[in-house]
Amino acid sequence: ACSLFNPPLERDESVHAVFDAEQDIVKMPLDDYLYYERTNYEHTAFQIAMKQCYAEHGQNYTIQAPYSESAPRGDLGRKYGPWNVEYTQKYGLQKRDPNAAAPISFNSGESMSPEERLNIECYPKARETLDAAVPEGKRPENDVQSTSSRISSDATSAVYGSKLHRELEEKWKQCVSDRGLTPIKAGSVAEESPLNEQLSKNGGFNEPASEEEIRIATIQAECNQQVGMSKQLYDLEAQYQMPLIRKYQAQLEQERKAERERDEKFKQYVLEHQ
Repeated sequence: ACSLFNPPLERDESVHAVFDAEQDIVKMPLDDYLYYERTNYEHTAFQIAMKQCYAEHGQNYTIQAPYSESAPRGDLGRKYGPWNVEYTQKYGLQKRDPNAAAPISFNSGESMSPEERLNIECYPKARETLDAAVPEGKRPENDVQSTSSRISSDATSAVYGSKLHRELEEKWKQCVSDRGLTPIKAGSVAEESPLNEQLSKNGGFNEPASEEEIRIATIQAECNQQVGMSKQLYDLEAQYQMPLIRKYQAQLEQERKAERERDEKFKQYVLEHQ
């Protein structure tokens, strides 16, 4: 991808990622500069436009609540596979949201439910409605990659290219294969694929995790803890992020401010249509 910098990147070894086992997230230095769009008006405006499109087809659309301002913010912490043993023992590979809509499967038109068809049809329509109603909120077509996403991808690439990553990946693979699983790469095993297929077949994304899923996820997380894979790799990533954040702080602040201002443009639409 287009990189701001030519490696090797600087590292600040005093910096650490913060693991929050209770929320099951990893907090990274860059998180402070991300503007979470789903907290605010644009998300709500889009949901209103979707509801309107559904209503035109005589259907009811359930508005999905945005994340609250107080919701935990951070990386979902799955970049290097499951790491949170207490969590996997309860929830398997991921915690189910009982209220989540099942992800839409893009299968052939025949087997699509009317609801899925309507969703696919309304999505671009809702976008058009918003672009027309709030033209100043429209993103430019050739939107350049933001400074924060460039920093994020550069720090990640530096981790993936590191000797530490190779060493930990080997140790982790050894650990999971000793326990009877088939490692593919750091944080993923072959045994996950049939589980995912099963899930999408049953539309069971909200079903509690099966015993098998819990077993597989827990072995991965225990091995991860044992070799310290996520811990060391997220730390390394944070250490690569920090010098870049300092260097590009002005751009980061500027972009975050611009995102906020852009989001405000949708406020009027929301107030008029609520």
